[in-house]
Amino acid sequence: MTLSPAEEALLRTVRISDEDHGGLAGHELTPEEYEPMTKLCDLGLVEGLGEYGEAPDGEEDERAMGATALVYRITGRGVAVLQSLADRA
Repeated sequence: MTLSPAEEALLRTVRISDEDHGGLAGHELTPEEYEPMTKLCDLGLVEGLGEYGEAPDGEEDERAMGATALVYRITGRGVAVLQSLADRA
């Protein structure tokens, strides 16, 4: 599998963020990283997980109100690709 330097760097960033604090938050992406992230997700190397919470006072669910949080996490396939890239170096 061939990744561009931007895709490879982003995959490494997701891996580090996943290990440190459970994933890379969607709001942490720069505009230049959206396209590489889309490709990483399409290839199954990264998965985007939506998280929804509930208001503490029992009001409407935040999802219904449009508040969402997206977290990108590396997949097993993504870890394998990073390992193969490290083995080549």
